[in-house]
Amino acid sequence: MPTPSLDIIITGARKHNLKNITVRIPRHKITVITGVSGAGKSSLAFDTLFAEGQRRFLESLSTYARRFLGKIDRGSVDSIQGLAPAIAIDQQNASKSPRSTVATLTEIYDYFRIMWARMGVPHCPAHNKALQKYNPAELTRHLYEKGKDLAIIYSKNEVLDRVPLTEKNKTRLMDSIEKAYAESGGKIKIKTGNSTASYSNFPSCPDCDFSLKRELDPKNFSFNSHFGACETCQGIGDIYNKICPKCKGERLRPEFLAVKIDGKSISEACKLSISEAYEWFSNIPFDKTRKIIADPLLKEILGRMEFIINVGISYLGLNRRGDSLSGGEAQRLRLAGQIGSGLEGVLYVLDEPTIGLHQSDTKKLLDSLYKLRDLGNTIVVVEHDLEFIKASDYVVDLGPRAGEFGGEVVATGTPKEVSNAAAKFPHSLTIPYLAGKKTLCDLEHKVLDMNQGNNFFELSNLAKNNLKNISVKIPFGAITAISGVSGSGKSTLMECIYDYAEKKKKPVCFIDQTPINSSPRSTPVSYMSILEKLRDLFSKLPESKARGYDIGRFAYNKEGGRCEVCEGRGYQLIEMHFLSDVWELCEECKGKRYNKETLKILWKGKSIADILDMRIEVACEFFKNIAKIERPLQILKSIGLGYLRLGQATTTMSGGEIQRLKLAAELYRANSSKTIFLLDEPTTGLHLQDIQPLWNHLRELSNAGHAVVFVEHHSDMIKLADYEIELGPEGGEKGGYLMRS
Repeated sequence: MPTPSLDIIITGARKHNLKNITVRIPRHKITVITGVSGAGKSSLAFDTLFAEGQRRFLESLSTYARRFLGKIDRGSVDSIQGLAPAIAIDQQNASKSPRSTVATLTEIYDYFRIMWARMGVPHCPAHNKALQKYNPAELTRHLYEKGKDLAIIYSKNEVLDRVPLTEKNKTRLMDSIEKAYAESGGKIKIKTGNSTASYSNFPSCPDCDFSLKRELDPKNFSFNSHFGACETCQGIGDIYNKICPKCKGERLRPEFLAVKIDGKSISEACKLSISEAYEWFSNIPFDKTRKIIADPLLKEILGRMEFIINVGISYLGLNRRGDSLSGGEAQRLRLAGQIGSGLEGVLYVLDEPTIGLHQSDTKKLLDSLYKLRDLGNTIVVVEHDLEFIKASDYVVDLGPRAGEFGGEVVATGTPKEVSNAAAKFPHSLTIPYLAGKKTLCDLEHKVLDMNQGNNFFELSNLAKNNLKNISVKIPFGAITAISGVSGSGKSTLMECIYDYAEKKKKPVCFIDQTPINSSPRSTPVSYMSILEKLRDLFSKLPESKARGYDIGRFAYNKEGGRCEVCEGRGYQLIEMHFLSDVWELCEECKGKRYNKETLKILWKGKSIADILDMRIEVACEFFKNIAKIERPLQILKSIGLGYLRLGQATTTMSGGEIQRLKLAAELYRANSSKTIFLLDEPTTGLHLQDIQPLWNHLRELSNAGHAVVFVEHHSDMIKLADYEIELGPEGGEKGGYLMRS
């Protein structure tokens, strides 16, 4: 009898555009799922593999426990054998809470709180002097060491005892001190010689009445707890977007901000970057006794920091807010946490972890994933980066094209196997690039002389964030790439260019991958202003006029023409107790969004719902002689989005598709005046086959005289650019220098 395979076997996967595919994922290996944008990579990795793993886990819990957990969609799949517990590490923001920071998200701050509570030296917030504390035995020893003859002890400003400082009176002095502490609430005065000093059996300032009445506790250093949070801003650090006047943005009460280790408060330590903090904690000079307490804490703190350094984000500040992290930074932060957890036998599913990474950092990331794999885990990665694919153990290529023309397995094998046998995979658009038989090309590359002419703009003495007083020139009529390692200041430079354009009132357009709209009603035709033209076309038809239908009749988000059962959505939400919520096709309109009367209005034999269900490339031919509709559709098609449907919700589109949609809208609106186009990593989420049409459009913009500037790590895109500005040499404070331009 054959030994059963330990690999993960997916049979009959049909989620979204997947065509009933069967795939093998090798256990304890790094498998890359690649393919053109829209080929079905996320549908296989996240919506099938991860979703089924989560569903099985939830079904193993009691009905009571499931009430408190999120619901997971059941993947459309016949069977998955050998599936391990699954963890997804995707591009979603780490946290939307303004209280979350890099330190809290990585649990480093939890160890900070314990460390400052156990090892910190309290200081007076007003005088910055270390607080002093004497129990009766310590104070007795201290008074004898002063070498005076007599100690006069005061309790409540009255003399309690006069004790000659002789050997036989030590016990009497200690008893009197203890009695005085008890009567006066823990604070007394003692006169020796001609001087009177205050003493306390809890930490107190020698120069004022400030004191700490309780032992320090880790919760005193939490800005999420009323025990430690600033009373004015409640631990957020700001009030109505202005820095809190009480804590100056440091979130904690002043008495806890004054607790220090090696001269630093917990807030000052959090102002350091990961790399700076790693160096500082490694060199704190603890004595032998304190070192025994500190060592286990330092092991956890330095271990977590080391994992973060190894995934290429050592430049992040510990106090960086979680909601300000990019998707790539948030993903690698979670990845570092998973490596530190030491779990074994887990299936990890990652979504393009190389986004935002310089090639040098990609190698560090791969080393981290190798460690995770070697612990006995299986790793599935959705990825386009060729170097990453070559370094993986196994490749699954989906295609051959996007949307309904994709969803098939067009190549599988180790990177070496598929590269050496490219002819066996004629439908793969990835293998030719992987085998080096195809590359990006630009037939109009320009050689620029920045010392001649004035066809550029210049920014001088830039010192924002970590930029080191640099000056740069940006040419019009050319494509400029801003490159450098992660954290070197590229995004900051883009912000400076945008601010310059706004200040000088120059036309500027910033195109990134942030979602267009959180509403499922947002579609490519609504974003490109095509929907209004379609509604106008239908409202002017003779039958519409005869029925009295105006342009509002053909809006699916207004009463009148829409289906009222589903309110124009085409689907109805069905809540399933203890199971995933289900979107069911509306029984009334069958997904068409409009009511029956509206759908009776036809143009060239098609209703408005039929047109919204068309693919963009089909619609281009359908509207061939109507320029105001055809032109924007042709732009969408030429930029590589022809496979999308006109009425597809933008909430279902990838980041790469969103950015190309935004670019298409700008190309449609572009005028003759010189405009500065700023793009943030335009190749994110794009296959090399998709990058070529994108590049062609960027070249079209530069040829029209516009300045095209993008931040990019993709080596081919940087090579094709007419002009490069490289920042470095490292991230964070060690970056921000102009390396070359």
